[in-house]
Amino acid sequence: MKKKHAIVIMLLLAVATLLLNGCSDELNSLSFPKSELKVISFQGFKIPQFPTAHDQLNFAKSGFPDSEEKKAAFEIISYIFPEAEVECGNAALYLAYMNFGYDYRFATKEDYYNAIKAYHDVISNYKGHPQLLVKAYWYLGWIHCDLLQEKEVGIQYFWHIVKTYPDIEIGISSPVPWVSLVYPLTIKGVKPAKDKAKRQWAGIALLEIIRHAHDKTEVDKAFDVLWKEYRKSVSTGLAIKLMLMNEEYAQKALPYVEQYLALDIANLYLAKEIKESAKEY
Repeated sequence: MKKKHAIVIMLLLAVATLLLNGCSDELNSLSFPKSELKVISFQGFKIPQFPTAHDQLNFAKSGFPDSEEKKAAFEIISYIFPEAEVECGNAALYLAYMNFGYDYRFATKEDYYNAIKAYHDVISNYKGHPQLLVKAYWYLGWIHCDLLQEKEVGIQYFWHIVKTYPDIEIGISSPVPWVSLVYPLTIKGVKPAKDKAKRQWAGIALLEIIRHAHDKTEVDKAFDVLWKEYRKSVSTGLAIKLMLMNEEYAQKALPYVEQYLALDIANLYLAKEIKESAKEY
């Protein structure tokens, strides 16, 4: 039970990391000093106007002492660059997440529902941009499963990702954020080959289904799809490890342990923990 509790805590920490980093790629440095830019008065704040929507978005993602000023920095993007739908959509995703305040763990149910509405607005307003839509659906699944404890509702969003966006890659650094958090990959000689690991949103969605589903048939179905379509992913290794922590699901995962480890996707730590968990059976 202690092991199972520990893996759940680590995965929850991982989700928090994803939420903080998953809206877009890493920040790019701004090319223009603010002192040389036009300044616009917007919602009571003085906000510099950058030459491109991309630079404007990067500015909004930078640090602000006031959350209201940061919101204004995101909202001004659609005001200055209404034609830049990708940047406007990413700004909308950030604004949706800001409904949780400084730390989602202290958010209220009202905050949850405000965020849900905002993510649905992204889905309605950016239908032609699947990279934005898949993120909105992922956050909806997370809110319902982890925050509202409405597992069945959240799982449906994750299945929607699997069925509708099977090939969209995650626009963040490899590997999956929670692996960087739980298994430090800075030690020389323990990194998997970057070109081997696949990083699709659907793979993580299947892992979330396995983590939250109470029905064994649904867990087995999710793992079958994960193995068939995304076996060369860190998500598959984490799913095998998670299933080995539960006697009800362990027999399903056991036949795949050696096959997965032979792919050489798992780093030293994940591989060791999969092996140790499998030994118990």
